[in-house]
This record gives sequence, structure tokens and C-alpha cells, in this order.
Amino acid sequence: MELHPVDVIISIINIAVLFILLRLILWKPVISFLNKRSERVRQEMDDAAKSREDAQALHSEYVKKLGELQNEGAEIVRKSQLKANENSEKILKDARLEVSEMMRDAHARIEIDKKQALEEAHVEVTQLATEMASRILQREVKEADNTHVVDDFFK
Repeated sequence: MELHPVDVIISIINIAVLFILLRLILWKPVISFLNKRSERVRQEMDDAAKSREDAQALHSEYVKKLGELQNEGAEIVRKSQLKANENSEKILKDARLEVSEMMRDAHARIEIDKKQALEEAHVEVTQLATEMASRILQREVKEADNTHVVDDFFK
């Protein structure tokens, strides 16, 4: 096999022409395709990062609102407990007033019953004393005498 310089030059020229033709025909479309693909991948990565940031922002907002709702719920419970305590205090106060009033009424009734019982006892003692005195003296004792004796006795 022999190498001729003309064959070598023709091969070099063929390679150069093929390179130039391929560069003109294929190089720009391939580079353009790769650039577009690279830009699309970059855009998708930016969109994914933005979506992740949005999701984190929504999560932060959710956590914040959840905390606010928990605080609001705790405040509602606290206010309900205060109101229940106030209502129970009012009920107890009313009950105490009612019991106090009932006790005053009972004491007043007791005093009235006591005075009535004393008066009845006084009348009964007067009658018994009169009867005893009339039996002892075998004479009739006047009511005025009897009342005077009983009053002295009780004094």
C-alpha cells in the first residue's frame, strides 16, 4: 500500500469540506437544541424552587394561623371558665342571701312562737294559781288579785 501525496491532499480537502458542511448544517441546530433544552431545564428548576418557596410560605402561614387559632381557643376557654366562675359566685351569693333571709324569717317566727308560748304559759299559770288559791282559801279570788300575784312571780 502506497501513500500518494495527492490522495492525502484530496482526503484532507474532503475532510475540511465535510467539516465545514456539517458545521453549517448540523452545528447550529444542535447547539440551538442544547441551549433550548438547557434553558428549559433551568426554567423548570426555577419553577420548582419557586413552588418550594411558595409551599414553605404556605406552611409557615398555616403554622401561624394554627397557633393563632389555638390561642383564640384557649382564650375562649378561659373566658368561659371566668364566666362560669362568675355565674357560680352569683348563684352562691343568691343562695346565701336566700338562706340568710330564711334564717331571719325562722328567728322571727321562733320569737313570735316564744312570745305566744310565754303568754299561753302565763295565762295557764295564772289560771292554775287562781284555782289553787281558791281551793286553798276556799273562797273566790278575783282575777285582778291573781294577775298581780302572777306578775310578781314572773318578775
